[in-house]
Order: sequence, then structure tokens, then C-alpha cells
Amino acid sequence: MTTLLIDNYDSFTWNVYQSLCNLGASVVVHRNDFITLEEAIALNPKNLVISPGPGHPSEAGISNVLLKHFAGKIPILGVCLGEQCMFELYGGTVAPCGELIHGKTTPVQHDGKGLYDGVSQNIECTRYHSLSGVPKTLPKELEVTSWTESGIIMGVRHKQFVMEGVQYHPESIASEEGEKMFANFLSWEGGLWSELKVNRDNLKFTQKSEEQEDVGHGIPLHLASKMNSTAKPAQLKVENESILQKIYQKRIKDVFDQKNLPGFSMAYLERSYALGLAPTLISFPDRLKQSINQHGVAVLAEVKRASPSKGEIDMYAHAGQQSLLYADGGAACISVLTEPNWFKGSIADLQTVRASLERLTNRPAVLRKEFIFDEYQILEARLAGADTVLLIVAMLTDAQLTKLIDYSRNLGMEPLVEVAAVSEMKRAINLGAKVIGVNNRDLNTFQVDMNRTTTLSALTENSDIILLALSGITSRKDVETYIDSGAQGVLVGEALMRAANKPEMVKELLGARKPDGASQKVKICGITNIGDALHACDGGADFIGLIFEQKSPRYVTKDAAKTIVDAIRAVYPKAEKILGDSNLLTIPITSSEWFSTQKFDQRPAIVGVFTSHTAAEINEISAFCNLDYIQLHKPKSVQFHKLLNKPVIQVIGVDASATDVFNQVVLGVERYKLSAKAILLDTTTPSAIGGTGHTFDWSLVSKLAELGIPVGLAGGLTPENVKEASQLKPVFVDACSGVEASKGIKDPNLVSKFIKNSK
Repeated sequence: MTTLLIDNYDSFTWNVYQSLCNLGASVVVHRNDFITLEEAIALNPKNLVISPGPGHPSEAGISNVLLKHFAGKIPILGVCLGEQCMFELYGGTVAPCGELIHGKTTPVQHDGKGLYDGVSQNIECTRYHSLSGVPKTLPKELEVTSWTESGIIMGVRHKQFVMEGVQYHPESIASEEGEKMFANFLSWEGGLWSELKVNRDNLKFTQKSEEQEDVGHGIPLHLASKMNSTAKPAQLKVENESILQKIYQKRIKDVFDQKNLPGFSMAYLERSYALGLAPTLISFPDRLKQSINQHGVAVLAEVKRASPSKGEIDMYAHAGQQSLLYADGGAACISVLTEPNWFKGSIADLQTVRASLERLTNRPAVLRKEFIFDEYQILEARLAGADTVLLIVAMLTDAQLTKLIDYSRNLGMEPLVEVAAVSEMKRAINLGAKVIGVNNRDLNTFQVDMNRTTTLSALTENSDIILLALSGITSRKDVETYIDSGAQGVLVGEALMRAANKPEMVKELLGARKPDGASQKVKICGITNIGDALHACDGGADFIGLIFEQKSPRYVTKDAAKTIVDAIRAVYPKAEKILGDSNLLTIPITSSEWFSTQKFDQRPAIVGVFTSHTAAEINEISAFCNLDYIQLHKPKSVQFHKLLNKPVIQVIGVDASATDVFNQVVLGVERYKLSAKAILLDTTTPSAIGGTGHTFDWSLVSKLAELGIPVGLAGGLTPENVKEASQLKPVFVDACSGVEASKGIKDPNLVSKFIKNSK
């Protein structure tokens, strides 16, 4: 019968094959990505051998699937990587063992059972590995069969199924008694220890008749109904795992589990990519260079809800909203943490960020910041909308790094390669990394060393490498320090997540000077005649409001309104941008982004105020009067907004006497933020549509600003209280009755004083 040997792309597979064939086995070899489960079943194998391999169990292809299927049916042997696959299959953790052993021999002790039946103690075994099963994570289904003096697990056995694995290489000529161990394995028949039969009839191996000294004398397997390991895992030496190791091992398990879910396999992702489902890319290095050329530095702004070092930061952060705020400030890249357990992120956050930025013509690049060890994670990121991925040198071998860098580039993404030491920097440079980030935070202790970037930057001098500083940056002063040290960009996470005004902090990090006494934008509403309109414009009003609601005492007909608009245009014909610059180059989503980017064909802007009109009526008046904005007082649907021919200012009425006003307002903002270009808070009463003369609790504006929701402010504003209102930094202040001599007629002195006090 056939022995099925799975080749995990390792040269030692030839030695395993030779050892098995020398003992008389009929061996069929298949590489781990060139055989399906169905094809393996069709071979009807007598037993299964999983070969060594250069990577991690997550890279063993079909090996894990075959282990799961054939467990309990036929005897199974795992060699090195094959043993690690068994360990992780049942829930254990495979991690760096603290000993880099390549081509060395180590004495191994064992329990004398199973593979070790008749095998001497302290046999010399050849080791080629840096990973091993973590003793304290030993699955309950397995038991330790062999170990080194230092406490490294060298072998495991399933307690019920005929399944054993060894961490070392018994097939090596430097390993003692390896042939005997393979012979023991080939003699087994059956899938359960309780039903095991031992048949050595066809083996080309002769057991020595003399009894060796110090040979294990375990209970013969064919007589045993239950086996208990004589090893003592609890007494094995266990090194303290670093945070990086814990995260890494958890992600390995998570990715392995995910890849085995329907609709999430690597083959499924590859088919999705082949169908053209990956979003359009931008060049990560080019986007960084654009910002470097413009500002002298690039800011990579990070979305993360928590971290191992700081705990919870903002558990309710909306990734898309955060990214827009960062983009508004001029971030060249949005870094999205997708690790779910310690950083509370997800691949859904990455998708949300990309979707939110899609409307921007000069959008930031999107980085998947993750503990990446598998091509699967890179393809997953590409399909979710990433332009680049993070590769951490500290957790990858050169072979892994080379493979992952090449794979990322094949998908069009230049990766960000993270280093934290001189040796790691040299490795990254030798492997051809084009964008290198120096992590000032130790990934084992999570302590910050702000001098690390300065120390390592010398290695990239006179090169085309883009150098970034990745941790511990909280201010422009920090940025300047790193620029002086040779860094061209900085990644900022916690400080931005906690910032009350995220766009302004990004601008500050970029070196933008804060404007001295930035002018407050002012709207004078309820204009009914040319004289009042021109006086308001002469005084510096930015918006003129015309009310088209017939029930209002400030109502103007469309003909009268056109006369007023024409008079304003005759005096102010010059096109002028009346609001501040922004780094966004297309129509943005939020009110602050709209008001900071909109260019007006005329100054001031004319706002038409409507309440009960249909969309068709509003569009007709808007076109006839040449309005710039449409202001809606009564609640309207998002679909209604989309029918209008001018940008919408949506009023949210604030009932000063109501309870839980804040939550009501937030709900209103959430409803309209994607369709309205501005939100205006105004006092509401049962009898009046604006112009009530009543105020509400203005702290609402500050609370909304903390959530990144800027709004306009109206309701009871007067020349006396507008200074206080302006200190809250609303998008604009809006006065109506507070600057009137009588309803519909403005007081020139009050209008002038209001505008002056506002600005």
C-alpha cells in the first residue's frame, strides 16, 4: 500500500523519501500545493507523512487539511514542520524557541513509547529550526514524547489517534537511530491507539536481538488501551513570551482559521483578484514624495482604537470619519490597524477607510498595519483597498521577507518595511526595501526610544530610500527633530487619535502656521431689500440669506430676490475664494471639508432659505435667482437633498426646553452628514421658522467639535453675544432678528457691530 509524503518545499524531503523507501515503503510524493484532499483520498494511503519545511505551519498548504481529515483513520508522522502543524492544529502555539539551531545536533530524551519503542535515551538528533511548540500551550489532545535538556519540546503524540511528530530530523545521517523510528512508524496499522496493530513482516529492517543499555521500556503500543506520557511539560523551561510573540502567534492561528472558512480561502481571494475586484491603486512612495516636496515631510496618520502599551484609546472611533479628518489636514497616508485583539481593528476598518476616501481626487495612500507573515494577508489587504502593507523585519526571516516583498510588488504595492535595530536596517537595505520605517518603540517591551531613528538614519544616507519615523511622535517639535536626523516622514497614532481637532494637528505636524486671528465666517439672514443687502456686504458678510417661506415676516418673492442678487453681483462681480485652503481637491463629504474647499463664483454667497417647497420649486427659484446654497429648515430626507441643484445647508432645530438634546442633535447630524454640505443649529419654536431671537445651550457646538462634527450656529445671536459664540469656532455664525430694527428691516449699526464682533 501507498505511503503519502507531502513535500513542504524542503530539501530534507528527499532524505525522508529515501529513509522510507529503504525500509520497503511504496512512497508517493506530492508538494503541498499540487494535490487536493479528494486526490489524496483517492490514493487510499496506508499512512501519511508530513515533511519538514522552511516556514510556519500556516505556510504548509494542504498539510493541515490532510492532518485533519486522516486523523484517526491511518497512522500519521510529522517531521519538523509536520510536527508543528500537529501542535497548532489542536490549538497550541508555535513560536520562536529562543534557540537558533541549524545543522547542530542535540541530545534528546524521550518516553520510550511509540516512535521511541526500542530507541536509546539521549540520542543525538539533528536540528534545523528556530520555532517550536510553546509548552504552556500544549493542547489537551497531545502529550510530549521527547524534549531537550533546555526544555524545548522535541516530539508530540496524539493521545487517541495514531499520530506522532518530531521537531528534529531523524532522516539526517547525523541523527541517531532515525531508521528505527521510521521502521516503528511503518509497522503501524490503524488510526486509533486502542485498535493499533503492529506488522513488521514487510519491513527491510532487522531489530537487534541484544538489548541495549538505557533503552526505553514503555508499554508496547499494541497492548496499550490508554497511553500517558511520562514527560512532565509543566516542568519544562518556559521563556517569557514578548508581546510581539504573543500577537504574532495569535495572528498565525487566526489567519489559519480564517483561510479554512468557506469564501475566505486563498484560492477564493485569488479568484476575486483575477476577476478585477481589487480597487484602483495609487503609488505609496509617490504619494509620500508629493507631500515631502510640498511640506518637507509626509504625515502618516493612524487609525487605532487601542494598543498594548496604552490600552483603550478610542473604542468608538469610526475609521472612515477619522480618515477624512486626517485627509482634511493633509495626511499623505492613512495607516489602519487591522489586528483585532490588542489594537481592536479589523479588515472592515480598512475597507471603510478606503470607501470614505474614494471621492477625493488626491486621496492619501492607505496602509494596512498588521503583523503580516503570509501572502494571504497581503492579498486580503489589496482586495480591501490598501495601497501598501507593513512588513516587520523583527518577525520575519530573510527568505520570508523576500517572498512577501516580491508578492506585494506583484500586486502593485510597495511595502513599508519596519526596522528597529542596525542589523534589521542592514537586512532591509540588502533586500531592496524602498520605504523603510524606524519603529522607535521596542516591539518586545513596547518602550519608546526617540533616538532610534537618529541612530539608524545614517545607514540610508546617499540613497533613494524614503525613511520614516514610526512611533512616539506627539508634536511638531518631534517632527523637526526627525527631519533634522534624516527622516522624511512620520507616523502618528495615539496623539492624533486623542486630538480634539485632528485636521489642525495634522497641519501643525506638517509645519503649517496657525492663522493669527482667523476670520469668522458670518451670515446675515432675512434680507428683504437691496439697501440692507449691500450694507451687510460692505461690512464684510460672507453669506446673505433670502427667505422664500411665505409665512415668514422676512419673505421675499423670487422676483424681489433676483433684484437683490443682481444688485449684489453688480457691486461684487469679482470671483474670489472666501473660505480657507484645504488639501482636498474634490467635493468632500463633511461640512468642514466643504466650507474649507468651496470656491465661489461670486462674493458673498447667496443662500436661499426654504421650508415647505417641493424640490422642483426650489430648483426653479435657485436657478432663476442664481443662488449659491439652498438652506432647508424642516427635516428632509437624504434623497430629497440629492434632487436639488445647489449644495444644501440643513438646519437642525434645537428645542432649548427638551431633554437629551445632545443625542437628538447627533442623530440629526449622522442622518445628514453625507448629503448636506453644512449643518446649521438653530433654536426652534412651534410658531417660528428661524429668527426666533432665542438661544440654546451653545456647549453643543463644543461637544460636537470633539466628535469631529463642525456646525454653523444660529438662534438668538446679537452683537453682544457673538464674540462668545465665535470662540466656539463654529463653521459660521448666523444672525437674523438680532440685527433688526423691525421684522424684515435691518439696523445698519447692529449689522456692522455684529460683523465686527464676529471677526
